[in-house]
Amino acid sequence: MKPKDIFSLAIRILGLVFLYHGLSILPMMLSGGFRNLLMAIIMIGWPLLVAYWLLRGAPLLMRLAYPDTPSANKNETPTGETLGLKADA
Repeated sequence: MKPKDIFSLAIRILGLVFLYHGLSILPMMLSGGFRNLLMAIIMIGWPLLVAYWLLRGAPLLMRLAYPDTPSANKNETPTGETLGLKADA
């Protein structure tokens, strides 16, 4: 595995941790009734949103960690490739 793949896997595992955290609070908040509805939304909502973003692969975080490096000249032919010229024999 490449380092980029390992980092992507670590991000998704962190997403599972946030998903577990958000879902583990759910029974406690639901037993409290509708008195603390706003608090329940905050305590359950933000970990689930972060989990969703991380499980999708956190594209912004991946771009920051592993930016794409464009080649210097895209018209340049790679080494070992023919130039398309025919040799007269």
